[in-house]
Amino acid sequence: MKKILIIIISMILLGTYCTTALAHTNTGVIEKKHSQQPTMNPYIDELDQFMTTAGGVLPVGAVTTGPGTHTNLSVAQSFIPQKAVLTRIQFLMAKNITTTYPCSLAIKDNITGVDLTSIRLDPEQFPVADNAHPENLTWIDFNFTDIWVIPGQTYYMVISTANITNNFYYVTGNGSNLYPNGTAYWSLDNGNTWAPIPPGDADGCFKTYGLRETTLAITPGGGLYTSFIITNTGNVTAWDINASLGVQGGLIFLGSRVTSFYIPELDPGNSVTVKTILIFGLGKIQMTLTVKAANVREQAKTINAFLLFFFVVGIH
Repeated sequence: MKKILIIIISMILLGTYCTTALAHTNTGVIEKKHSQQPTMNPYIDELDQFMTTAGGVLPVGAVTTGPGTHTNLSVAQSFIPQKAVLTRIQFLMAKNITTTYPCSLAIKDNITGVDLTSIRLDPEQFPVADNAHPENLTWIDFNFTDIWVIPGQTYYMVISTANITNNFYYVTGNGSNLYPNGTAYWSLDNGNTWAPIPPGDADGCFKTYGLRETTLAITPGGGLYTSFIITNTGNVTAWDINASLGVQGGLIFLGSRVTSFYIPELDPGNSVTVKTILIFGLGKIQMTLTVKAANVREQAKTINAFLLFFFVVGIH
């Protein structure tokens, strides 16, 4: 029965898809940098993988398969990123006028595995289109929480919606294998099993964006205000840098044991010095600066020292 259903849907949709046109913290001191708080996507991400030649449309959601019957169609596109951080994805899409439930996009490293990240967009964010009005299709931005990926490894973008009558979206694609690093798939059972969309070499219209990884070096200092120098030792800008300096041990009579810093960006070869607020105390201490950025993996530098009233001495 399932094979018959697949054949029926293939006959209904294939031609359309391939041919229809449509905790006590303080803010520390940062030399020569502003310490404003980050905003949404405070970096400039780059186009990575893409296929933009539309050859037809395919519904995602409740697809009518006969009088009074429907099945819930989900679609997926495999891709191979070349950048270490995946930031967002765009699909050329629209919605049916009767659509009322959100559209979900999930990123997976196994098409039937757990979500690495996901996002849901309300139908109000999509234009209305149909086979007679394909000009309304537009690039929809799925701006999910950034994830680290392995360049050169295959991942999957999975689009789905609620299994409700007359609730479906349109995605565009092409049946000519214009994207050699992946394939479009569909599922008729809510993502439990998948098969390549006939004829087997189709691709969706999509764009992926990401960031190239870079590296930061941390050099400790000392003095009245304990300082650390953060240097971008990589080849690309470090974006959205967050640092936290924690003090353990000793007796702290004045000041905070945790100091936070924010640096919007740091170009290759450039450095920035971060300084703690004034602390007053006595005894052996450990100071750890933890740093991470949108395109820098979390790292930490720990120093042992002696706090002598306002001075940090004996750093090693």
